[in-house]
Amino acid sequence: MDVYPAVVFVHAATILLFFIAHGTSMAVAFKLKRETDPSRVRALLELSRFAMGIPAIAFVLIGLISGIVAGFLGDWWGTAWIWISIALFVVVGGLMTPLATTRLGRIGAAAGMPQGKGADVTVSEDPEAMRRLIAAWNPLPVAAMGLTTFLVILWLMMAKPF
Repeated sequence: MDVYPAVVFVHAATILLFFIAHGTSMAVAFKLKRETDPSRVRALLELSRFAMGIPAIAFVLIGLISGIVAGFLGDWWGTAWIWISIALFVVVGGLMTPLATTRLGRIGAAAGMPQGKGADVTVSEDPEAMRRLIAAWNPLPVAAMGLTTFLVILWLMMAKPF
């Protein structure tokens, strides 16, 4: 029995589920631009944290593992497209932390959102700093980078050009 199609299905399905969860965070990033109330900012950022929690992490890990398994089953490791896909995934994943997560964390801290491991360190609200940080925040480049990279990886996986 050929398990390759099933492994590719699991890979595609879990990555799709990860991006559904990630879409919530992207929507929050854009909605924040119109918020001035610290309690609403905290609520939006809590929704984003929830969406990118353990299930989303599990989806991306299962997607990554199933992609690696599919690479072996399909004997793709000697091709460039799989290595380019992995490199893009790692680079963009690494860029998302300083470009999005860190900036949104600062906005949350200024809104009085608990910070730290387990979100157990409460900070006081600074609505003026929060508004300044939100005004300086532009989610479009990060969203465009993430979406473009996803589409390039999807094309590489489907076309297998090299």
